[in-house]
Amino acid sequence: MKKTMFSRFNENKKWHDYFNFKAVECKLSLIVASTLFLLAIISNVHSDFNKYLVPLQSITLNIATALIGMLGTILAGIAIIIGILQKDIVKLITKLNGVKSIHNILVSFEFLAFNIGVGIILFYFLHFILYSTEELVSELVFYLIVFFVAYFFSFIVFYTLSLISNSIRVFYISNLYSDIKDNEKSVLDLANELRVDFILNILLKDRKITKEKFAEELEQYIDRSNIGNKDEIKKYLKGYYNY
Repeated sequence: MKKTMFSRFNENKKWHDYFNFKAVECKLSLIVASTLFLLAIISNVHSDFNKYLVPLQSITLNIATALIGMLGTILAGIAIIIGILQKDIVKLITKLNGVKSIHNILVSFEFLAFNIGVGIILFYFLHFILYSTEELVSELVFYLIVFFVAYFFSFIVFYTLSLISNSIRVFYISNLYSDIKDNEKSVLDLANELRVDFILNILLKDRKITKEKFAEELEQYIDRSNIGNKDEIKKYLKGYYNY
């Protein structure tokens, strides 16, 4: 059964990210939201709402527009990660760190894109609400809305920064695992060469074939084969077997 976006969020407990105060983004969002909450109270924004109406209309519109631009950043980040992580590198990372190591980062990008989408709708909605002629909500509800909106917007900003940092880490991790993969290949190649040399040495001794005869028959075999780069292979073997 194909998983939906929300099922992936549930599976990876993404909803907990909003209130994971062990994470830097939540701590900073709480500080920013609390600061703006207190400033709004001290400045009597609710009582003098008409004085702040035009700036608030401008701020909500600009934030909504900026969030649309942030969606491009998310697409770029996902493209970078997918471009960096080749299939064999992903297999190696998964083998050493578990299946969810890469999956979690990609789902985090998806979660961020979802929150940006919600943020765009929210701030456009607030922008149009600010043109309403209806009576302002009670003071308690007003300041709670201020706190919630400030926290949500701050969370999006700091969560984006955190993911950018993780994307950079993925780049360095990918290079590290590429080195590991290349090293594994080198060890495997060396082991195969030693194994072939050992078998060849036994055969040459048993059949009493000279090195010159071996070289002649080996080159003839290469010439008869359909393999490409025959001259390069001959040059390599001449250097390797010293004939």
